[in-house]
Amino acid sequence: MKRSLNKIKAVSTSHDVGLKRVLLAANESGCSLTQIAVTELAAGEVAQAHIHPDMQEAFYVLEGMLDVKLDDEVQHCQKDDFVYVKSLTSHELRAVTDVKIMTIGCVIESQRSKLYPLLFEPNLHKVVWGGKKLTQWKGLAEKDQIGESWEVSCVESSPSVIANGTWTGYTLNEVIKKLPEAILGREVSRRYGGEMPLLVKFIDAQKDLSIQVHPDDEMARRLHNKNGKSEMWYVLDAEPGAYLYSGFKEELSPEAYKKKVADGSIIESLAKHEVKPGDVFYLPAGRVHAICSGILLAEVQQSSDVTYRIYDYNRPGLDGKPRELHTELAAEALNYQVEREYRTEYSSASNRTNSVVESPYFSVKVTEFDETFHRNLIKYDSFVICMCLKGDCKIRIRSTGDEIKLREGYSCLIPAAIADYDISPVKGSSKVLDAYIDNMDKSLLHKVSRFLHITTQ
Repeated sequence: MKRSLNKIKAVSTSHDVGLKRVLLAANESGCSLTQIAVTELAAGEVAQAHIHPDMQEAFYVLEGMLDVKLDDEVQHCQKDDFVYVKSLTSHELRAVTDVKIMTIGCVIESQRSKLYPLLFEPNLHKVVWGGKKLTQWKGLAEKDQIGESWEVSCVESSPSVIANGTWTGYTLNEVIKKLPEAILGREVSRRYGGEMPLLVKFIDAQKDLSIQVHPDDEMARRLHNKNGKSEMWYVLDAEPGAYLYSGFKEELSPEAYKKKVADGSIIESLAKHEVKPGDVFYLPAGRVHAICSGILLAEVQQSSDVTYRIYDYNRPGLDGKPRELHTELAAEALNYQVEREYRTEYSSASNRTNSVVESPYFSVKVTEFDETFHRNLIKYDSFVICMCLKGDCKIRIRSTGDEIKLREGYSCLIPAAIADYDISPVKGSSKVLDAYIDNMDKSLLHKVSRFLHITTQ
């Protein structure tokens, strides 16, 4: 086969910058080559950072100069330089001058189709305070009264089971152990020892939940060998007059707190907040809180099941017996400081990503859209948990072409290595909540100060 480059029609690249002329396509090679092409970029054009989970790639510079960023290292390249990119390596091309490069891609067959958006089997929890809305959302019988749906979980007692693709039937824990860096992200895997750091849920309260508090990492690890728990709530639905508790409205000493628990008056000292759909509350470890009746919400939290129950309205549990209280442990865990504001304010606009929470433990964004929306989150070096809050949507991975339908009231996990995707509403508009670990922002103090209301210079 002989071809002349100047007789091949130039087409757009998959990165929407520059033009390429394909000398040899995958369906012509008869082997694992994806293509051989010559790509032209104008000075200043950037092919944004991306990862190929199942492909190796090489660049040979024919003309001009460019910078190639491999993970965090920048290679300055000029005519006759050759760059080899291993699979799962983040790479970005930035043209310093007009540049012409030959690109060669080669699929690693053993890795093909192992990374894709993961859907999960229902992981439902019946509780004494469970409501009807979540039960209906999940298509269950009304009598089931489900209170919690653990959407993405690696908690040992209740892990998520994958419901689609190559890994159907495996637990999320099992798959992460096989591909920790590709799924979690290299930095996330390093920081958390190859374990999923988040747990996300839908919670539906027909009755008031117990007044409770969670320990921080130091206390939880010292006493339970587990993570602490900071969390956030995004209110999806609320009956008229519905409210929740977050924080104290008056300062208490540990002794005064114990006395109020004993005589049943602890609720009088809590900050009460009437809520509506779209309200957000960030709850750092140590903050007293409770969801009350008539509220459906999405919860993002550290992956932990350590909860200290302070007060439970003297009601019986599912077994007919009073549930255990943890008065002394809660007294140690509580932050008794009174804050100026407990509700989290954020800006909201359609067809754009709205940052809702930036904490030391997770980042959360909410997007409502009525058209195809491109999200390239490779830069965060993190998995993305996508919760569909309203309206079914489709997610299409750019590097592999894999596509899933995500139904309203369900969630998926997008592995870090393929977190560059297009998301589209199936009909009308859709709203999603994305949770991930932001490894770009190293300013821990800035994140902490936002939620402890500390002024920093």
